This record gives sequence, structure tokens and C-alpha cells, in this order.
Amino acid sequence: MAKLNRKKLGLHGSVAVAVTVLVMAAVILLNAIFGALADRYGWYVDMNPTLEYPATDAFYTYVDTYVMSELEGTENTVRILFCEEEESLLASDETMLVLSAAKELSERYPERVRIEYLDIVAEPRQAREYGVDASTDVVVVCGDRSKVCSLEEFYMFEGSNVSTPVAYRGHRRFATVLRTVVSRELPVCYVTTNHGETFPDNEMMYAVADAGYDARRLDSLSDGIPADCALLLTYNPDRDFTDEDGVAGKSEIAALRAYMENGGRYMVFVSADTFSFGGFPHLEGFLSEWGVAFEHKKGTEGREDCYLVRDPGHALSTDGYTVLARADDSESAKTVLAPALEGGDLTVMLGNATVIRPAEGFGDNGRGQTTKGDVTVTPLLSSFAGAEAWVSGRAVDRAGDDGYTFMTLSERDAGEKSGYLLACSSIEFACEDSMQSAVFDNKTVFMSVVQAMGKDDVPLHIQPQPISDSTIRTMTTAQAKTVTWVAVAVPAVAMLAAGLIVLSRRKYS
Repeated sequence: MAKLNRKKLGLHGSVAVAVTVLVMAAVILLNAIFGALADRYGWYVDMNPTLEYPATDAFYTYVDTYVMSELEGTENTVRILFCEEEESLLASDETMLVLSAAKELSERYPERVRIEYLDIVAEPRQAREYGVDASTDVVVVCGDRSKVCSLEEFYMFEGSNVSTPVAYRGHRRFATVLRTVVSRELPVCYVTTNHGETFPDNEMMYAVADAGYDARRLDSLSDGIPADCALLLTYNPDRDFTDEDGVAGKSEIAALRAYMENGGRYMVFVSADTFSFGGFPHLEGFLSEWGVAFEHKKGTEGREDCYLVRDPGHALSTDGYTVLARADDSESAKTVLAPALEGGDLTVMLGNATVIRPAEGFGDNGRGQTTKGDVTVTPLLSSFAGAEAWVSGRAVDRAGDDGYTFMTLSERDAGEKSGYLLACSSIEFACEDSMQSAVFDNKTVFMSVVQAMGKDDVPLHIQPQPISDSTIRTMTTAQAKTVTWVAVAVPAVAMLAAGLIVLSRRKYS
């Protein structure tokens, strides 16, 4: 009987081997035949994804409303100059997408927009006149106004890494540049420069330009603020403004008051480091009139220091000082930040932030705002509950359920002369790593505030489009540690459990 079973097994084994050999031979033969036919007749399919980001209705609505309307009644046309031949532009995905957006414009507005190709080697003089720096630059021209855009301006990157774009924002960039070159009177944003203001990068100025302003530097407010100032901005000062105090001959604070009483728009960005050598009594006194005060406390050395917010549970750095912020819970905040909240919750990054509190005399109006007289203050961005306030290396306070306030928008209701003041307690809110990122909503928050302050031509609804289909997310340091522990512990526990089960079965089998 055993001998018969061995014969059957041998027969079955021989048949299995023969079938395997025949199947492999058939696969090889079919592959060779199909390969020969594919070579002969070109049976190939390009598996590489084609990047296509067609213009949206929001883009065309913006162009119709703010660009074409400016050209009505004139003979002006918009020329989009590329500094390479079309064939070269089509060879790269990055330049091809920009060229496609330009072609969409020229096809929709054939009488107003045309594409040209500038040979910067053959015509270096013209290239210099426009300020072209590279063959990938794009020049947009209308009449005697022109604007040069580098290729990087049409994309978003992770921080300062400009080698791999994570999102395409070509249509928003074209919208902004077109608006700039066709506008008869571009509104001016003056940036103060005589208080030791330092910029870690150029992102703040880029954001101002993207919002549709002509950014200019203002050396001093003492002689008054220019009449064409549509927005005044102070970023990261390291010394106080002047006032008529018996020492200063002219008062910058008086100039600020006069500007704001006439319906001015003012933005001030500071951080905990701004007040590292004490307070700014003149500037802080002015801001208190608009309901804004910064939380100070005497440190171990007896010096008044600003609160420095640390939030290990919602931190993006190991020290806990680069934190995530959230939109304030009030309906007023949600109204201002509505464009930034369209996709759900905000992801906003701040670093080295201090705490904004209501100024003396401002009380809660029952709608999540504080008021005094005709000034109303709306908190926009807050920390999460449990964030800590540190002074001189020690924790001195902990945030409640409402969190600490990081950004506010104050409005003085005076009819046509209503003024607005934005206060932000972190200069890193407007740095390259946060504003350029496709992960964080800092840029959209900035644009939303500009719109809330009365500028209606901000291209907010022309959204950047992620280059990858995968959703880009951010993770706090605490979450990263949790994921790491889970990734280490779960496989180990699973292997231990499996080993115990095997040992148990062997023992009792």
C-alpha cells in the first residue's frame, strides 16, 4: 500500500513539474511575441501622469472684474513674455504649466492678451531693461508697466527648499501680476524702517505684493504719513516710537493717531523677543487705545519681560516654542477668517509668540469681542488650552479653555473714516517657512485679514493646487512621539503574543 502511494506521488510530482515548465515556456513565448509586435507597431502607453491644472471660474471672474475692466476704454494690451522658446518650455513640467496658464488667458482674451518669446541671448539689452535674471523668468507687460516673475513664484515649496514644489499657484500669481500692471493707481503699503526693523527673509514683502499693494519703505513717521498710504506696516521693531515727551522733537505717535483717525489701516507684528529689553511705552500706549496690550511680568532679575508661549502638546519643535494656533471660537473671528476656513480647520504656525490681552477699559461685549467706545477688538488666532506662559526660563501661567490670544483685529466705527488695526504677537507668522508652505494656512489668513480691512480685490478664492494627490498634513512634536512609540511597540507586542501562542500550543500538543 505504501509502495502504491509513493508511485502516485511520483506521478503527480512529474505532472506538476511538466505543467509548470509548459506554463513558463508559454509566458516567455507570449511575452516575446507581444514585445516584437509592440516594437513594430508602437504599442506603448505613457504611464507618467500628465500635470494639468486648468483655470477655474474664480480665476476668470477675478480677471474679468479687476483686470479687463481696467483695460476698457483703452488700447492697452497685456504681453506675457517668456525668455525661452516654446519647445524648451514644453520640455519641463514646471515651465509647461506656466505656459499653459498664459495660453488659457490668450485664448479667452485674444484681443487683450498675447504671448511673446524673448531671446535674452540675442536681445540682452531688452532683457536688462525688464530686469530679467534667468531664462525661466516670465515678464508681464502693459503699457509702460512691467513685472518680472521668477519660476519659483508660480509654485509653493516646503520652507526654503525650492527644488521640489508641493503646490502650483500659477493662476493666483498671474491674477496678482495682471492686476498690478494694469492698475492705473496701485495702492501703496508703507513699511516703517527706522525702529531697527529686521526681516528674516523677504516673505512679508512678498505677501504685501501678493495682496495687491505697491510696497515702499518709510524712514520716519515724524513728518507725517504720506497721503497715498493705503496700508502701514511695522514688523519686528527693536526700539520704541518717538513721542512728544520733552526729549523727542517730533512725535511719530501723533502721526499714527492722525493717520488712524482718518480711516487708516495699520498692521504691527511683534514677538516675545521684541520686548526682551523691556516694554515700548509709546507704541504700547498707542496700541492700548485700540484695545491691544501685551502681557508682561517681572522676571527673576527684576526686569519686565514678555510672556513667551510654550505648548508641548501642539508644538512643531522639540523645545515647544514653535506652536500651532487655531481660529478663535467667536462668530466674528469665523467671519473674518471665512476664506481660510473653507477647507475646514486652520493649520497656522507661530514661533516665539507672546500673549495679547485686552487693554485697560475694554470689556467683553458678549459676542467674543471686547469693546470700549467706538473701538471693537476681535480675537482671530488663539493657542490651544493648556499652553504655558514662560518668563525668565520658568512657567508663570497656563492658558484656560479659551487659550492665549495671538492675533487681533481692531475696528474703530467712524463711518467712511473707520480705521483698522491688526496686531500679531509672532513675527514668525509671516516668515518664509510658514507663508510659503502648502501645509500651513498663514498666507490665506493674512489675505483674509487684508480683505476684512477693506481691500476687495485680494485673489483669495484662487486656491493653490497640490501637485501630489496625497493629502499634505502636519504633525506636532507630541503626535510624532506618539506615532514613534506605536510604531515601535505594536510590532514588538504582536511578535511576543505570537511567540507565546506558539510556545503554548507546542507545550500542550
